[in-house]
Amino acid sequence: MPKPDFADRRVLVVGGSSGVGRGIALAAAAQGARVAVVGRRAALLAEVAAETGGTAITADLAEPEDCARIADEAVAALGGDIHAVVHTAGVSPLMRIAHTPPEVWRRLMATNIIGPVLVTSAVLPALAPDALVAFTSSRSVGHPYHGVGAYSASKAALDQAILSLRLENPRVRFTRVEIGDTAGTDINRDFDMATRGELAPLWLSHGVLSEVLMDCGDLSGMITEALGQLLARPGISANNLVFHGAGGVLTSFDQKPSVGVPQPERLPIADNGNRR
Repeated sequence: MPKPDFADRRVLVVGGSSGVGRGIALAAAAQGARVAVVGRRAALLAEVAAETGGTAITADLAEPEDCARIADEAVAALGGDIHAVVHTAGVSPLMRIAHTPPEVWRRLMATNIIGPVLVTSAVLPALAPDALVAFTSSRSVGHPYHGVGAYSASKAALDQAILSLRLENPRVRFTRVEIGDTAGTDINRDFDMATRGELAPLWLSHGVLSEVLMDCGDLSGMITEALGQLLARPGISANNLVFHGAGGVLTSFDQKPSVGVPQPERLPIADNGNRR
């Protein structure tokens, strides 16, 4: 059975300064990959580059000029064709969709859909024959909940773009990676806490609060393992990888989500014979 080994693979992680992207960069480098990480936050990127022995490429996916140069800089830094491109960058404002202003829509779509597609288009000629391109998506696509409608719309658009990339480039493997609730990421760094407090009861009543949050490090390792298995098997394509926390949903604010481990089963309330 082939090992999911990244030894001597050249890997580009777009959104590698924190969260899942950072974890994937670290895990791939630990297996011997040469890594280039892309992001806006230069200081955090420098830390990841130092830990991986890789290259930091400071760029903003909302800027087309930056998207165009990422491929050239990555190929130059990595020293050859790229075996894996992993897109984890994204922004996630929290606001009702009717209250989302034009500038937020523009930034959201530029970062979450247009930028990743532009980078992928630029990097296609530099992909190795057995390469794969992975994009992180969201469990909210097709299952919207209050306050993340604009974000979900951007991820839905990304999902459609992945289908078109796969259709028009049949010799390249494109993988959609759906991620559920995860602790230790920056997904909520743009959340307004007052809005979150207003919407939390609606999330609870609609059953969208997971009782088990995935651990970011564990999840990053699992995704890296899956991508490594695919690289070791160039004849297999995984169109969709889905990762959710094990368990159900919170039904009360008296419950607290656990991280990385299932919660003990909640026993039903005993019938004391007084029910009518």
